[in-house]
Amino acid sequence: MEVEGGAWQAQEAGPETWPKVAIIILNWNGWRDTLECLESVEALTYPNYEVILVDNGSVDDFVARICDWVMDRLDRWGPVQDRPAVAPEALAPGTQVVLSTSRLLLVRSDENLGFCSGNNLGMRLAARSGADFLLILNNDTIVTPDFLQPMIDFAAQHPKAGLLGGVICYAENPNKISFAGGRFNWFLETRRFMDGADIRLIDKECFESECIVGCMMLIPRQVYEEVGGFRDDLFFWAEDWDYSLRVRRAGYRLFIVSDAVIFHKIGRSAGVMRPISYYYFTRNRLILKRLYLPWYRRWLFLVWFFITRAVRYAQFAVRGRWDLVRAGCDAIQDYFAGRSGKWSRHVG
Repeated sequence: MEVEGGAWQAQEAGPETWPKVAIIILNWNGWRDTLECLESVEALTYPNYEVILVDNGSVDDFVARICDWVMDRLDRWGPVQDRPAVAPEALAPGTQVVLSTSRLLLVRSDENLGFCSGNNLGMRLAARSGADFLLILNNDTIVTPDFLQPMIDFAAQHPKAGLLGGVICYAENPNKISFAGGRFNWFLETRRFMDGADIRLIDKECFESECIVGCMMLIPRQVYEEVGGFRDDLFFWAEDWDYSLRVRRAGYRLFIVSDAVIFHKIGRSAGVMRPISYYYFTRNRLILKRLYLPWYRRWLFLVWFFITRAVRYAQFAVRGRWDLVRAGCDAIQDYFAGRSGKWSRHVG
C-alpha cells in the first residue's frame, strides 16, 4: 500500500488493497439508535470495512429486528456466511454468533458485559479477523459518509499516532461541538477544547490531544496488540480516559482529525444525570486517581473531592434527588472497599 497525496490509493485489485477497518458497535436496549447508526455506516465512502455488532444482553427484541433488517439489505451487507470464521476462544462465556455476512458480524451476550468487556469482545474478534484498524463507535451516533478516510490517511503518515479521534457534534445541534480533544489538569480532570463552540471555528486539519473519547476512537492494530483493550473492572465510564493515558505511556501520541465529523445523541444509553451514570462516573473517577496520580496529589484531590461532594449531595437532597445521593455514596464506599465491575444496584 502506498500513500500518495495524503490518501490511500486503491489499486486494480479493489477495496481489499485498502487497510481493513473493523467498526465495533455495542448495543444495549437501543435498537432504534443502532439501526440509525448502521444506516449512516452504509453510506461510508471508505471501501474496506466490516461491522462487529455486539448485543450486550438486551432485553428487547433487538436481535430479531437486526437480523430481519440485515436480511432485507444483503445487497449492502453481503451474503450470509453459514460458517463464520470465529474461533471459539475469541468468544466470552455466554456469547454466541447470531448472524454473519461478508460485512457484518452479530454477536450476542446473554448478560450485560458492560461497555468495557463488551467492546473488548469486539476488539478481540476484530484483531482475529485481520483488521488493520479498530474503530470503537457508540451506537447512538450518526456518522458522515467521509469521516473515516481522513483518519486512515493521517494514521498512514504518522506511525506514532496511537489513537485518533474526530470532531463530535450534538445530533440535535449539528454545528455545536460536543468533543474535539482535551487535556488533563494536575488532578487528571479533563478540560475539553472548544466545548460547545461552533464547528466552523475550527481552523486546523489536525491537532494533538491528551485524550480521545470512546464515543469514536480509532485504534491501530499494533497499538491494540501492545496496550490491550479497556479495563474490564471499570465496566462503564472513564475507560477512554484510562485508555488514553495508557497509550500515551506506551510512547504514542493522540490526535484529533477535524475532517472526521460525527453526530452524537448524548446520554442515550445510561442518561446524563441518572443514578447508573453518576455511580460509575464517581467510582471510576476515584479509581483513575489511584492508578495515575502520585500519592501526594491523590490525597490533595481527596480533600477537595470530599468537600465538594458534601456541597453537591446537599444540593441533590434539596432537589429531592436522593437517588443520586445514594449512588454517589455507594460509589465512594465501593471504591474504598476495593469493589469494581458492575454496580450491585445496576439492573440489566
